[in-house]
Amino acid sequence: MEGYLGASLPRLPETLFCLLRTGYLAVGVFFVLSGFVLSYNYSLAHSWSYSELVRFFVARFARIYPAYCAGLILVAPFVGYSMVNAMSVAKVEKQTVLAVLNWTLLQSWIPQAALSWNSPGWSLSNEAFFYCCFPFIGVALWRMSHLRSLVVAGALIWAAALVLPLLAVGMPLSGFGNVPATSLHPNANPFWANLLKFNPLLRIPDFCIGIVIGRAYHALRGGNSGLLGRGYYLYAPGMVLEILAILRCNSLPYPLVHNGLLTPLHALVILGLALGGGVPARLLSIQPLIFLGNASYSMYILHSPAAQWMNLISVRLFSTRLSGFVPTALYVMVVVCLSAVVFKAVEEPCGRILKNKLTLRLDVSRRRNRAAALAAC
Repeated sequence: MEGYLGASLPRLPETLFCLLRTGYLAVGVFFVLSGFVLSYNYSLAHSWSYSELVRFFVARFARIYPAYCAGLILVAPFVGYSMVNAMSVAKVEKQTVLAVLNWTLLQSWIPQAALSWNSPGWSLSNEAFFYCCFPFIGVALWRMSHLRSLVVAGALIWAAALVLPLLAVGMPLSGFGNVPATSLHPNANPFWANLLKFNPLLRIPDFCIGIVIGRAYHALRGGNSGLLGRGYYLYAPGMVLEILAILRCNSLPYPLVHNGLLTPLHALVILGLALGGGVPARLLSIQPLIFLGNASYSMYILHSPAAQWMNLISVRLFSTRLSGFVPTALYVMVVVCLSAVVFKAVEEPCGRILKNKLTLRLDVSRRRNRAAALAAC
């Protein structure tokens, strides 16, 4: 979407400009929400057994990989065309390495590779690492049961997340640390910018804060807190403060906003909505929005390939790239419809098949091991 709007953004009212140019904040919300949802759905009260670990990893792989593959398949022709168009041994070697990194969800560990192939995939590379850490970090954080200790832990995690972005601003790192959060080109130093923005170790604090608020939610619910059904005491001020902060993003440094400055507000909104109460919480529980929420992962992972294909078709048929309000509205409709189709036709069935097959193999392997142990006795 950014490709359609980029040229016209400076002409927009400042309020709308700030909202659109800080759309990357949604990824931070996604990381926090991911930690919260996992801690809500999985028990962290004890260390996990081997079979629990395997079942968790199988479930996570089956959930994210089918749609992720669909995104890679859609961009593969563009990668192939660029390679053939400038064929050389170095180009083939480079694209082979990038292909391996992308198909194995490792691209965000290499700054130069983070945005290769399907650029939104960097966040799924981060998620894969978070999933590997969740059974261990989650169990450690779950040991805290008092709200005060959870607030302190969350504050320390948040502070740790901001250390390197603050260094980038204080030095400053030219072309990244000294540009506003609404900058159209914040990557004048691509190696360091990509390292700070996309490295999984530097983004895991968002995920950890999600686990912390998951623990806080269980503590509040277990203690029959007065906030149950009154989550608007948290999400209403959280939303207002988020909006006010976003509207000031023209004067806030890019590294801080990108790497978690608003994470406490994300956490406040997510925890408040989970506690329920008020019109926003009720609206999010209606069936059409639940369905769109389920399909939102496909929307995210497919929006960039959809833009590439629509621009290609436009250039071929009309000799011009798409731009303006009407093409953008059409693009949004295409992405929503495509995502709904992929969710129902790819994500759900492929996820079930993968989960069932991998789980069956696990069960067969366990039975064989058990039989071998009994035979040995």
